[in-house]
Amino acid sequence: MTAELVLPRESDVFQILHQAVLERRCVFFAGLPGVGKSLLIQQAALIAQEAGRAVHLLQWDVARGAFETPGILARYPEVDGVTHAAIRKAVGLWAREAVRRWDQAHPEDRHLLIGETPLIGNRLIELAQRREDGVEPLLAGRQTLFLIPAPSREVRQAIEAARAREMADPRHERERANAPPTLVRAHFKEINQVAGLLGLPASRSGGDYDPDVYVGVYRRLLRFRHATVLPLTSVLPVRLSPHDLSVVASELLPARNDVDRLMAWADGRSQAELQREVDDWYRL
Repeated sequence: MTAELVLPRESDVFQILHQAVLERRCVFFAGLPGVGKSLLIQQAALIAQEAGRAVHLLQWDVARGAFETPGILARYPEVDGVTHAAIRKAVGLWAREAVRRWDQAHPEDRHLLIGETPLIGNRLIELAQRREDGVEPLLAGRQTLFLIPAPSREVRQAIEAARAREMADPRHERERANAPPTLVRAHFKEINQVAGLLGLPASRSGGDYDPDVYVGVYRRLLRFRHATVLPLTSVLPVRLSPHDLSVVASELLPARNDVDRLMAWADGRSQAELQREVDDWYRL
């Protein structure tokens, strides 16, 4: 079975996505695990295909896989489902390079890059940081839009239930890479802590999902980028995996020499230094 469009065409979400894929060159979905990014990427890709765009993908979960070789994981192991700081940093540095190479290789207007950028914990936060390099004008300009999916509490509960079903009985191989519930809860707690550190309103509940706190933090993280909040107030009738996509022209993936070069760079840094940089991921 192939992916299907489940967004009502009259809905605000469809209209925002439709406008984004028509007008922008890069559309990135920035948000925590469990807020609907995968489904929205799928839906945006289908809308883009209808509009005649050639869709290219950049996804954190997919890109980091190239860095998770047995040799690298022996040096930088995953602990309790959390990717090592060295790998998170290397993937982010690669991503800026990859977006620039993609932009140079596909200059025609029909090409569209759709990306998944969790940001939290230094997961592709480099795409939100201002840097003096060749890709900054693209990332900071109007050609690029970051969308912040913001489900209501009720929709967020439905997403959490769907993720639990996916992990128990995966419909797609990539669902195995979903963040486990313990990590999702830890992310909610971290966002609340970051809100306090940034001087933003925090939630009294601590580790529970609070859409206002979450959106406030992500707006601050994306203050150097064009960003729009995408309110999600309805549960969509999803039958297939949100990872089912047959409309993609290419995926941005690290080459072996990219991995070797960036991990050599990480090997030259102390683990304490790398950890400090990753711990301060929200200080742009």
